[in-house]
Amino acid sequence: MFRRVAVLAALTLTATVGCADKATPTAAPTSSAGPTASPVAAGPPWYDDVAPAAAGTTVGPKGSACPLSMTFSVPPEWKVKAVKAGTDYRAGPALLLCEIDAKPAGHIGFLRVWQIEGATPLDPQVTVDKFLAEYSSKAEGPQYRRTKAGPLDSYEATWTEDGSRKRAIVVSTLYGQLMLSLGGMDDEEFEAMLPAYQLAKSSTNLPK
Repeated sequence: MFRRVAVLAALTLTATVGCADKATPTAAPTSSAGPTASPVAAGPPWYDDVAPAAAGTTVGPKGSACPLSMTFSVPPEWKVKAVKAGTDYRAGPALLLCEIDAKPAGHIGFLRVWQIEGATPLDPQVTVDKFLAEYSSKAEGPQYRRTKAGPLDSYEATWTEDGSRKRAIVVSTLYGQLMLSLGGMDDEEFEAMLPAYQLAKSSTNLPK
């Protein structure tokens, strides 16, 4: 079970290590699981009609608080912090690299960046399912789709946990896969933070 990332005991969603590794570039994942395609889907569960927040901080550039193999923007009030690698910050194949705290913006929740380690399965749904199996024993009703994070191929999942919706997106980069996850204390917080998630997703790109 994933530990040490609960917020206020009620919250259930590179550092320079990991992101600096020069792994062999990988191809975008393929899948035979047949998830839904990625048409615009207003309202739950995907909320594609939610507009991105205004950009502030860029996460991921070399020399920043959290250098990664991709970059993306978050609102200016959100606080970016690298997480030191360790087994206590792992859930399945995902190793936590970076936390972006919404509390300075008045919300209780996080965007988190995870590095997907080990051999990449042909089916990215396997990656997400293994993550969820250790991240939370209360994940219910997961749904999946192929989509884009900026111009990059990605695979998105949404699920509920104690009645509150969560979201994660696995992004293919030149040096493997990263996953961005969003979770809040309840559905109200989740929906309030969705514009930040939409900003991160739409602004994702490879480092310049």
